[in-house]
Amino acid sequence: MSKKDLREEAIKKGLEELRYSGIETENISAGSVGLLTAQLGRGHGTDLAVVFLLGRIADPAALEFLTSLEKRAADKEIRKEVRRSLFKLAQKGFTVPRPEPNEPANPKPILKLGSEIEGYLSSVDGAGGRLVWLARPQAGSGLQLLQGMVSDREGLVQAGGALLRRKELRRMAEEIKKNHGVTMISIPWEYGDQILYEGFEKARALGRGELEFPSLRSIFNASKPKPLSHPVYDCLSTDDVHSGAWRELSRSLLDEPEFRPWVLDEDWVKPYLEKVGTAQESRLVLNQVQKEERFASIVRDAVRELFSGEVGRLFQKRMEDMALYLYETKREEQAKLALALALQLKEENLGMLDISFFTGLVQKSLVFYLSQAKTKAAEETSLIVKP
Repeated sequence: MSKKDLREEAIKKGLEELRYSGIETENISAGSVGLLTAQLGRGHGTDLAVVFLLGRIADPAALEFLTSLEKRAADKEIRKEVRRSLFKLAQKGFTVPRPEPNEPANPKPILKLGSEIEGYLSSVDGAGGRLVWLARPQAGSGLQLLQGMVSDREGLVQAGGALLRRKELRRMAEEIKKNHGVTMISIPWEYGDQILYEGFEKARALGRGELEFPSLRSIFNASKPKPLSHPVYDCLSTDDVHSGAWRELSRSLLDEPEFRPWVLDEDWVKPYLEKVGTAQESRLVLNQVQKEERFASIVRDAVRELFSGEVGRLFQKRMEDMALYLYETKREEQAKLALALALQLKEENLGMLDISFFTGLVQKSLVFYLSQAKTKAAEETSLIVKP
């Protein structure tokens, strides 16, 4: 497939993502600029689609944003798409400013590494995993990197260290964003160290501690981390996150790209899957409304029972991390919703049956595993011999 075809396919998928999120992609106008620019950072295809659409909006706000993005975009394909959109606006009569001669030709790096230790964090994946980086400049020899994948259930599942150049770390961050749609956000290195240390302690308690981790970590910190509050509380105020219709709106988080793979672990929902199965096998003749009411009742039980215990404590940390991630990727309203959920879990308030995020996540998880079981049963009973 040619580069042109790849670009067009990426834009097409990006437009589909935008429409799926409720963003208008056909009848766009000056009022669409803010809505579109708020979608940047969701993924490579979506970013291309946003830039493509901005080139169709004959408005100074679109021109101003594209001009700014051309200077700071790190992705080569995004910069090319920006220039295409600026050309379209020039054809509509707009004067497109060019960079000053003394401006640097290269884009600003994703990672702004200084003389001190830096910390970076990925989004939380569907299984509760996070990628953590600590980077420390070494005199005359680049950077010492410590990276670890931490599961909130299994602890530190993988760790490694390397000595590399600054541009190699930036390339790693760019590849993660391009291939997985995940941005490595900047965090206080002490918080990253705390995640890694606690992950190591949990893995060791489970008999799976990384033997090399203590020596790798000693380059950054040889002592036990000091207690540290989550950095999201330094970014967002908790005063107003529970105002408005946040309970109903919270379900919209499941439409964000980072949340779409989220399903509850199978062992968590197994008891409720069995209840659904029992209801489906009941000899009672139930109409569609009765079936839906029984399913909704099982979902309510799952929300109340699951999120009030250990699962609730794990999800509090997940939502705090995701609130910080959403904030750092320029999605403040979504970040506030995630923080509102974290605070609800922190308070261990059981009045969560009307919080649409939790209800939606349980529904999604039950449907996912029921579909898996149905597919497996169909394969096992099929009489067709596969070659």
